Amino acid sequence: MKATPRLIAITAAVIAGAVVFNVTSQPAPLAARIGSSPVVVELFTSQGCSSCPPAEELLGRLARDASLRGKVIPLAFHVDYWDHLGWRDPFSSAQWTQRQLDYVRAMGLSGAYTPQAVVSGSREFVGSNERQLFGAIEEASKRKAAASVSIAGDVARVDAPRELELIALSVENAQTTRVARGENGGRTLTNYAIVRKLTRVGTVRGRSERPLPPGTNVVLLQDGKTMEIVTAAAAR
Repeated sequence: MKATPRLIAITAAVIAGAVVFNVTSQPAPLAARIGSSPVVVELFTSQGCSSCPPAEELLGRLARDASLRGKVIPLAFHVDYWDHLGWRDPFSSAQWTQRQLDYVRAMGLSGAYTPQAVVSGSREFVGSNERQLFGAIEEASKRKAAASVSIAGDVARVDAPRELELIALSVENAQTTRVARGENGGRTLTNYAIVRKLTRVGTVRGRSERPLPPGTNVVLLQDGKTMEIVTAAAAR
């Protein structure tokens, strides 16, 4: 399925008008009530989308909260379909757009939009909806992980009872950009947990160690068909 800027821009605008943003409360209560399984939060976003900054700030709160380290792993994928509408996002990639479209396919959605949050590869909603996001994180964290993975230096240590895909990511903490044009023209935006590189290391099953590309600081074990993220780990 190929996403079009018009479809996605309209979808984002409609959703933004229907959602009440609430990003002012502190996430400390979340740390107190989540379970032991790590949870991956993916945000599909763009600097060219005026609805995205509240979702970016919400993701940033997760990234900055030391009590959530290793428990919640935030990832920002900057899609490229907004780049033709006045501003080219310096972190955008067609690869990230394709990842979002893989979720569209796996979840049977009618189309892609921004800001979209995907939790553990199995649940999606508007990325600025704090209530849904925290609820999805809490629910996912209490499911027992059916596999394990960790980063030990330049290798991943894996224990997977079924065939899963090992994915290595290089994630940048934060960057601030002065946006000159587009829907956010004139604003200074800070983006968090920016994914800069994704490498499909290969499929794994059983116990093994796999070498990781230089710069890897997050690893995922993901079902290649359903897109469910079974477990994940971030470098200490």
